[in-house]
Amino acid sequence: NQSTDEVFMSAQEAVGAHRDTQGYWLANLDFLAKEDPAKCPKNCGRSYKGTHRKKVLRRHLVYECGVERKFMCNICFRRFSQKYYLSTHMGTVHRMPMN
Repeated sequence: NQSTDEVFMSAQEAVGAHRDTQGYWLANLDFLAKEDPAKCPKNCGRSYKGTHRKKVLRRHLVYECGVERKFMCNICFRRFSQKYYLSTHMGTVHRMPMN
């Protein structure tokens, strides 16, 4: 038999785990982006100011914060979170336009 305290603690841990999921943060993006600057809820140190902060914070949560960078340069093997960043890198660093 679990005591009432053990059951309560298990429920609290489940809430904490849910809070850390990406879906939770994206579902509460309106609330997160109300403040200016809007800070990343994952405490990575990033914050976004201005009228587009909600969109930029969403992009950060989906593609950057705690997500493996999936676009890699075949020349220097540097990795990027978005294809656009890889394309820019190829053009500026290696002088090779990418399609």
